[in-house]
Amino acid sequence: MLRNCKFSAVSAAVFTVVALSAQAQTAPAQQLERVEVTGSNIKRLAAETASPVTVVTRSEIKQTGANTVRQVLDTITSTTTNELTDNGNSSSFAAGATGASLRGLGKGATLVLLNGRRVAYYALADGAKETFVNVDSIPADAIERVEVLKDGASAVYGSDAMAGVINIITRKDFEGVGVSANYQTGVSPSLQKQATASVVAGFGNLAKDRFNVLVNAEFYKREGYTLADALSSYDPYHKQIVNPALGDPSLVSYPGNLIKGKVTNGSFVQATSGARVPVASCPASQKNAAGACTTDVNALNQIYDPAKRMNLFASGRYLVSDTIEAFGEASYSKTTTDYLALPFGINAPGTQYKWFDGNSKKVQLVNKPLLAANNPANNTGGVAGLEYRFMDDLGMWSTPADASQYRVQAGLKGTFGTWDWETVIGRIGADGEKNGVGAHRTDFINAVSSGEYKVGGANSSELLGRMFRKHGMEGSNSTNYIDAKLSGELFKLPAGMVMGAFGLEHREESVKIKSTENLLNAEIIGNGSVWIEGDRKLDAAFAEVEAPVFKGFTANAAVRYDKATGFDGHFSPKLGARFEVLPQMLMLRGTLSEGFRAPNIPETLGKVGLTGFFNNTVDPKRCDTATKIRDILKNGDANDKQDATAAFNSGCLVSVPAMISSNPSVKPELSRSATVGFVFDPTKNLSIAVDYYKIERRDEIAYRDPDYVLAREADAGYKDLIARVPVSGTDLARAARANQLDPKANVSWGAGELVTLLLQYENFGKTESSGIDLDVKGRVSSPEFGTLNLGLTATYALTMREWDIDANEFRPNRVGNRNAPRLRSIFSVAWSKNDWTGGLRFNYTSATKLNNDETDEASWGEAACQTRLKPGAYPCNIDSYLRTDLNVSYRGFKGLTLGLNIGNLMNNPAPVNLRDGFALRPRTVKVGAEYRF
Repeated sequence: MLRNCKFSAVSAAVFTVVALSAQAQTAPAQQLERVEVTGSNIKRLAAETASPVTVVTRSEIKQTGANTVRQVLDTITSTTTNELTDNGNSSSFAAGATGASLRGLGKGATLVLLNGRRVAYYALADGAKETFVNVDSIPADAIERVEVLKDGASAVYGSDAMAGVINIITRKDFEGVGVSANYQTGVSPSLQKQATASVVAGFGNLAKDRFNVLVNAEFYKREGYTLADALSSYDPYHKQIVNPALGDPSLVSYPGNLIKGKVTNGSFVQATSGARVPVASCPASQKNAAGACTTDVNALNQIYDPAKRMNLFASGRYLVSDTIEAFGEASYSKTTTDYLALPFGINAPGTQYKWFDGNSKKVQLVNKPLLAANNPANNTGGVAGLEYRFMDDLGMWSTPADASQYRVQAGLKGTFGTWDWETVIGRIGADGEKNGVGAHRTDFINAVSSGEYKVGGANSSELLGRMFRKHGMEGSNSTNYIDAKLSGELFKLPAGMVMGAFGLEHREESVKIKSTENLLNAEIIGNGSVWIEGDRKLDAAFAEVEAPVFKGFTANAAVRYDKATGFDGHFSPKLGARFEVLPQMLMLRGTLSEGFRAPNIPETLGKVGLTGFFNNTVDPKRCDTATKIRDILKNGDANDKQDATAAFNSGCLVSVPAMISSNPSVKPELSRSATVGFVFDPTKNLSIAVDYYKIERRDEIAYRDPDYVLAREADAGYKDLIARVPVSGTDLARAARANQLDPKANVSWGAGELVTLLLQYENFGKTESSGIDLDVKGRVSSPEFGTLNLGLTATYALTMREWDIDANEFRPNRVGNRNAPRLRSIFSVAWSKNDWTGGLRFNYTSATKLNNDETDEASWGEAACQTRLKPGAYPCNIDSYLRTDLNVSYRGFKGLTLGLNIGNLMNNPAPVNLRDGFALRPRTVKVGAEYRF
């Protein structure tokens, strides 16, 4: 019922656009502007293509209030909004970068272009596997428009274009000098501050002076903040249900607590009651109601990461003759994201440190350090564990991610007769590093156990440097390329001219991503590693023909042959057709295409298996017990409340050590896609486009999903991929304390913690994505009122299904589940008259469930949520969300434009999310000015 109501809102928006546009017929009108489009090597106009294309113009970008390219892309309903961003992803192998994807098929299936050609991949691969373009490296101020081809395009562009293409077109023919600056801040709280400044200069008029040069420099800064800054804004449900310890002073503290217990068979077994004793030097002001030592770390817990970016772009054009033009481009980007880790801490001394060694292909298990009875800090009278945070030097925990990207190219283009030709040679590349500090597996353990490290005392920087070693990962890649293409008239049919395009492309790629030696040797506790190195050559030839078969009906055929080093060549065909049923009013269109993605270097040429962790994983053998213990402990004393969260995390938000091996035997991924739709222009001021899409990607290169594997732990073929340790002393102590507080509970652990998950890249996956796109544009204009542009874009997802390799059938549809909303829509109203413009944008996302798919439904489905979390009035789903944005600008001063954007005008909070927790979405205010000399 609710879904029908929401869809009625979209229908009402359509009706509004149609009705107002129809009324405008009595006033003078102008045909909606058509632009050159992405998706073909034959020049054409947007309304004449068989493929659906979304075009976002420079003025529309300004109206959104977007500061970055990613923020621009998030306003397009066919993109995926939960894709990787640099903010909040310090643990990612590709920390410091922001990606983009279409149709929920991932960054690797979406091709990002700048002026129709490839951009350098980010220097580090996401998950040490997925190569992608860091869209933060593209200056938003240089953009003239963004064209999104919502259709498979491997037949035109080659590898990676299975889900579609995002083509970012920069400004051209700019003359003069322009400067702009803007500042954005949240309102209540005044957080999430961002600022940008840019300078653009253009010289020469191509028609008059025979040349034009454009230079653009853009600078961006984002301010970070900590949990202490935002804590007062958190919704109560987060502390009540998601994290009972939110904001509380941490038991992992300085100068810390001692944990009483004994060593049995080489393992520390924590005492079941009265185990926690504060270190003698702990001030009374730091002790909680239960007498334990605590430290408020909220001001150290960075939850919004500061960033700085510099993006430079330059282009030049020169008319060599009346028929030949020389052109060139150069761009450079420098990005830095300043991550800050909490100071290293010890807790749960009855458990072991666990991580994977990629060289030996074995999990590493190291006992946590214990304090001997004669340690000056140990006043328990026997061996003791430690609950402690190393806060000797707060400045040592900064872990920045730095990266740079560049592109340089030069080319010639021209005409002869009825043919256009173009050739380009260029180079793209990237460098990056991710830094960190971690505990050394021997020097750290020995320093604490021997007493050399003084718990709660003064320690030298030399000792701290031995205990905590700097580590990191460096990456670099480069591609040299040359291409040439030719397009023009082939011959004439009765219905018109047959057009053709032909071309060749050659690329040479090189990639190196390598962790520091101490990570590769598994010397740093709890840290994974990767070593990828290789190069390859790629060659391609392509052709495209478009023919007017009969009046109003045009067919298009394209084919591309790609050959990569080490793999067989592959043909990618595409067929398209459009039929003007009613000229200038109704056009039918459709496409059929096949696509492919060549295995990248990380997937095939890893020298050492990728090691790391799957974070926030649900352990199906421990989550129920962990939840029961959490629900009992959170009603205990102050110490129990802290242990409640830790117990829950040990079963329901687990970090699983894993190794994923590259595989030189994998084959290219393949895809089939189809679109069918219509464009209806009932009046000169109204256009309605509806398109159905379906993409099926097969032979996907992936590892088996951890949730899928864990759900089959006892099955043949899966049990050998998983290993666990026995139930730990800390587990036993927490269960005993829960049973002490609630003698009827009788809780016990049925399995120890996960310590091994062995995976490999394989060609086994298959994904289906389908849905319907709606694009309505209308215009109302009169001399008295001005011009009102109305727009509605929507993507209604029908299916998102992955293949079950054991059942040999598709798994259940994920649309409507977590991160897979059924509907995304944007209704926009933009008014302009004389020097004023203004507008509203209504951004809608439909409700979703808490579970990802069927594998975690037993933990996060509706029934499981009600049983485990007992949320009361809080919903066991993520409700729909509507955000309203306002924009106003004024151009009444010579050369000066002033702008105001208010994001989340109605100050609607993010929906309650009992799985991921509270998300801060304040109303934001952005003020800006642009001056052109």
